[in-house]
Amino acid sequence: MNTIKQLLTDIEGSYFKEYASLDQEINQLEYFSGHLKRTRDYSTTVFVCITNERRQYINQMRPVKWADGNEQIKGKENQFALIVTEHPIEDPRVTTPQFIVQDSWRFLLEFANKMRQSFKKPVIAITGSAGKTSTRMMITHAFKEEKVLENRGNHNVRFAIPLYLSQLVGDFDVLNLEVSLNALNTYDTGSMSNLIQPDIAIVTSIGEAHLSSLKTTKNVAYYKSKIFDGLKKNGTAIINTDMGAEELAILIQAAEKKTTEIFTYSLYDTSRDVYVLSVEQKKEFCEVGIHFFEQEFKIRLSVPSSGMISNALATLIAIWKIKGDVSACLTTFETFKPLPKILEKHVYPNEPSFTFIDDTHNASLPSMKNAINYFKGVRPFYKGKSILVLGQIADLGNAAEDVHQQVMQELTDVPADYIYGYGENFRKLFNEQNKNDHKYEWFDTLPELTKNIEQHLTNDSIILAKGSVTGSDFHEIDRYIRQISLKEMV
Repeated sequence: MNTIKQLLTDIEGSYFKEYASLDQEINQLEYFSGHLKRTRDYSTTVFVCITNERRQYINQMRPVKWADGNEQIKGKENQFALIVTEHPIEDPRVTTPQFIVQDSWRFLLEFANKMRQSFKKPVIAITGSAGKTSTRMMITHAFKEEKVLENRGNHNVRFAIPLYLSQLVGDFDVLNLEVSLNALNTYDTGSMSNLIQPDIAIVTSIGEAHLSSLKTTKNVAYYKSKIFDGLKKNGTAIINTDMGAEELAILIQAAEKKTTEIFTYSLYDTSRDVYVLSVEQKKEFCEVGIHFFEQEFKIRLSVPSSGMISNALATLIAIWKIKGDVSACLTTFETFKPLPKILEKHVYPNEPSFTFIDDTHNASLPSMKNAINYFKGVRPFYKGKSILVLGQIADLGNAAEDVHQQVMQELTDVPADYIYGYGENFRKLFNEQNKNDHKYEWFDTLPELTKNIEQHLTNDSIILAKGSVTGSDFHEIDRYIRQISLKEMV
């Protein structure tokens, strides 16, 4: 049992006053009141009051909406086992022990490191331009019989990582974290991999993401390779090789500095440790034949896209490394569901009936290609008109024109009746394409776009929407599609 007294031993700071007992058990830590639920008991929880100043520092001094932690818990102070704060709460009605620190962010880093050093069970860290969230969720789903600590949603930035490491104060069997580039850059303490110290580090992909700041995919690979910085001695590196040769070399070299155990996987390359033998696409799933080291077997994926197949390969290697065998987990892929808006299927049965596949969780060039290929695979299973809707990819900087041109090249053999573009980066490209092929059309607003969709729907139609959540309102397209279905019901 972890008590307040034990946990704060050797941690820089001091108690606000003398407390009768510091033997209260601690099994949780939080720093944001929005995560507190009314019905939950927080008598064993530490609440760390992060100041607005510290929060902006972590955000590289860019403004951020953040209420001071003391204000966040005002009136709720006595619900917790311990409050960590830079500014003592002097209200005599507050009886919860207070631990006063000079810097709440530094306290969090120090506490997170202490929890990590005492955790002896498997730690997984995952990064990549695309696929890290789904791979993390897939691994957690495969370990559903164990108690897994993972990110909430895709909360994976620098500010997030010490929170989850600190939550190891609870009783967990596996720590399974996705890690963004923001958490791997050189700011502040540098790569958060050094804090995580993963036993297994996975890179799911390198592609055209973050180019507004990083300029090239080689730079993306360099920063993503920092996932290996903290890899434990004799740890395991798992790398998707479906990327440029130079980018792959950067990852391999970084991994080799830390370990000799490097496993590779690919959708296409039969020289890798794990690769795909066959894919049989069905309407509701796909059956994938896999070469897995010296074995061959098949799995069924409920979310059938090349990206998800690739994520499944990484997941299988992670399972095998931890459990020594994957046979008991093969059927779990049939029931796996990713986050909302990742190839999320909505079936609207009223006439004209149609299926809407929402893939607007986010977009990079690799994930855009995956979505387009998925559309190609499932299109034959729908008898009605087919519509592919592409929203622009955000955060590309000067590379935006080139990357969106590469997207257009992917569309040459797409069996869609209509292909719609949205966002300024697609305007010129779609308007030029429209001169030769009128199935291409660019739209300025979502109401105009969805009105056009509505006009072309026939029974058993399919619509797939793919695009970024930032830079436009494209991610709201699901709301407009629902309005079409409501009209049908009237």
